[in-house]
Amino acid sequence: MRKVCTFTALLLLLALFVSPSFGADIGAMTPAKGTAVQWLDAHSEVGAEVAKYIWHNPELGLGEHKSSTVLQEMLKAAGFKVESGVAGMETAFVASWGEGKPVIGIHAEFDALPGLSQVPGLAEEKMVVEGCPGHGCGHNLFGSYSSMAAIAVKKAMEANGVKGTIKLYGTPSEETLVGKVFFVKEGVYKDADAVISWHPGTSNAVSYASSLAMDNFKVRFYGKASHAASAPWAGRSALDAVELMNIGMNYMREHVRPESRIMYSIPDGGKAPNVVPPFAEVWYFVRAPQYKTVKEIMDWTKKVAEGAALMTQTRMEFIPITAVWQYLPNQVLAKVGFANAQLIGIPPFTDEDEKIAEPFSKSVKVEKGPFLSREFTQYDYDKPFSWATGGGSIDEANTSWVVPMVRFSGSTLAQGTPGHSWQATAQNALPPAFKAALTVAKYMAATALDLYANPSLLEEALAELKASNEKHGPFVDPAKDVPLPTFQLMHNVDESQVPVQTKDMPMPDFSTLK
Repeated sequence: MRKVCTFTALLLLLALFVSPSFGADIGAMTPAKGTAVQWLDAHSEVGAEVAKYIWHNPELGLGEHKSSTVLQEMLKAAGFKVESGVAGMETAFVASWGEGKPVIGIHAEFDALPGLSQVPGLAEEKMVVEGCPGHGCGHNLFGSYSSMAAIAVKKAMEANGVKGTIKLYGTPSEETLVGKVFFVKEGVYKDADAVISWHPGTSNAVSYASSLAMDNFKVRFYGKASHAASAPWAGRSALDAVELMNIGMNYMREHVRPESRIMYSIPDGGKAPNVVPPFAEVWYFVRAPQYKTVKEIMDWTKKVAEGAALMTQTRMEFIPITAVWQYLPNQVLAKVGFANAQLIGIPPFTDEDEKIAEPFSKSVKVEKGPFLSREFTQYDYDKPFSWATGGGSIDEANTSWVVPMVRFSGSTLAQGTPGHSWQATAQNALPPAFKAALTVAKYMAATALDLYANPSLLEEALAELKASNEKHGPFVDPAKDVPLPTFQLMHNVDESQVPVQTKDMPMPDFSTLK
């Protein structure tokens, strides 16, 4: 009987959020939205200058000192109260303006990728500084234009008497799935009613898609050093243990779900061939459409690691780094977001923008234009979502289980451009990228203002989240017992060893934001 009642309750909740109660202003231009859009157009150069500043100062996760600082200073200049060092991370921050409910948040990211330094605008591979990080995922745009959207919402709220609170969540180290994971763990979103996010890419979309769940961990083996030629019997090879573990994992692949992904690298396999390696380390990502499958693989993985240690008479240490569930789409917010994206329209690209994009598309064998997307990727928002069977993992997946979320994307890159590539890095400091990112900032601002004006939508989005947790969860934080990783653990170098691209670049002028 209890199961029947629960199922009936789920059906009632589903009926609520399948057809959200759109008011007349959802997806229509209102005075508040007009204020936000006009402000963004009038201050477009500020967004571009901040994006260029972060691009020229690429920093790895948890080491984004300049990138985090410039965004904080930008938001302070615009009248936001900024709390830094959030959730124990030096470069994390939350910027707030307003008071009371509703509380709408916007995500901002700003970390770069290792070794992706690239000359801006050059459609052939050439580093600015050898071995330096680079913004091959567009987080220089993400952080800058999310902040622009938050400021535009504030300006619209002030000018039009809109009540509530706008927050900008400055989340570091997305590439290693840390920032938002530890925001969830520390309860940073506890007062939020909705969170809006986006990501640069090759398409214009309001996502109604999931992402892969993932565990990110290292396994360390400790053996005994010895002369590898004259006394190998006196040593115990930690590298042998790593290799045996990898062999076991590769045999495991045949017996896990085909949608699963198991990948690894060996950050430390010993120092010299004539020394039996007393220490070795292997780094693994395990992904699957749902976290329950990741956990099944992880239980097996730990036994494989223990077996490798037994076979080599070494000691094994398991080091968790982070873990995420699959992203949970929210149909109510996706529909509100799509209505506003259609209101604003696609980025207003010109023939000159096409000329900029063309050589990058052709570098990946896309020969026919248009080279910048002029359409919206279509999702069927009237049907239940499906779990992802490929692609990547995101740290805001954990966020999506504790607060309703909507995610946008904008065509900041030429068609065919792979993420995490030198082509992407080269384009993320160019005018078409700034134009597309500014357009997404308008999507985000308009969506936030609709949610302030229609609190019933937030109630429906929360009802959907609760129903999804009952149907697919409940969410159990996979990082609840995981300590905050260090910079060295994540990147295998000390922060002082990371090459610097730009040493003395002045911070942008924020006087026009006051």
